[in-house]
Amino acid sequence: MTNYDLEESELIELQIVLSIILLFTTIISISLSYNFLLELEKKTPIYSEKESFDILILNRTIMFVVAVIFIYINIRDKRVKEKYHLKDEFADLQIGASALNLMVAAILLYIGIKSGYNIISNENPTI
Repeated sequence: MTNYDLEESELIELQIVLSIILLFTTIISISLSYNFLLELEKKTPIYSEKESFDILILNRTIMFVVAVIFIYINIRDKRVKEKYHLKDEFADLQIGASALNLMVAAILLYIGIKSGYNIISNENPTI
């Protein structure tokens, strides 16, 4: 294995871990949406209003942190490729997409915090 392969494999391993974390945040988002549905149908919800809010904030915070780390991965990947004189015509586009994901995650976190316990919309399972 070359140094390039080692550096790239490290980044890919980190991406796999982050993807698994995002999978869990999606499952949590689905459970929050289902909880909201139960409330609308006047059935017993899974979570109390406070629990639902706390889970929502934690989930969105995790999504925000993951988005920050994905920007780091994409910037580092671009630098690794430049270091080994490899071209990646989509590197800047990937960094831009990661920046947009970070903005979305920041907005969702802000909305969650500002909405307080009066969450009137269902959880968005993806960013």
